[in-house]
Amino acid sequence: MRATTLRTKTPSRRHRLDLFVVINILLNHLEKVNPRLIPYVKQVLKDCDLLKKKGHPQYQSLAIPMEFHIRRTIGETHWNEALVLFAARKRLRAKVTKKAIAPPVLRQCVPTANPFHNHAATSSSNVTRTVPITYHLQPNIQTILAAYQAQASSVKG
Repeated sequence: MRATTLRTKTPSRRHRLDLFVVINILLNHLEKVNPRLIPYVKQVLKDCDLLKKKGHPQYQSLAIPMEFHIRRTIGETHWNEALVLFAARKRLRAKVTKKAIAPPVLRQCVPTANPFHNHAATSSSNVTRTVPITYHLQPNIQTILAAYQAQASSVKG
C-alpha cells in the first residue's frame, strides 16, 4: 500500500482490492488490541459511502478517501501494523500457491548396469560380453498430466 492523500486520482483495481483486505485485517487487529476504535472506523466507512451516494466529486472512488480518513482516525501505528499483517498474509499465500502449483518432478531415464552380472567372470575370460542395461522408465504423459491437474484442483478447492 502506498501513502495517499485526498486526491482525485483513481487508484488501480489491485490497490482497491488490497485496501479492502487491509481494512478487514485492521478490524480484526483492532478487535484484539483496541476494540473501542472499531465503531469509529465503521463510522468513517459509512460516512464515505454516504458522501459517494450524494455525488461528492472526491468520493467517486472510495479507496483514497477511505484510506485517508481511516488512517487519520486510528493513527499510523495501527495502520502500519495492519499493513505488516497484510504483507505477511500475502507472502504466505504466495508461498502456498507456488508450492501447490509446482509441476511434478519428472524422473530421468537413467541406464544402469545389471546388478546380477558377474564382473569377475568377464575379466578372467577372453570372451567379450555386453552388459545388459536396464532402464528406469518414466510414467507416461497421461499419468503426469492427471497428477498435475489433481494437484491444481486441490489448491483451488
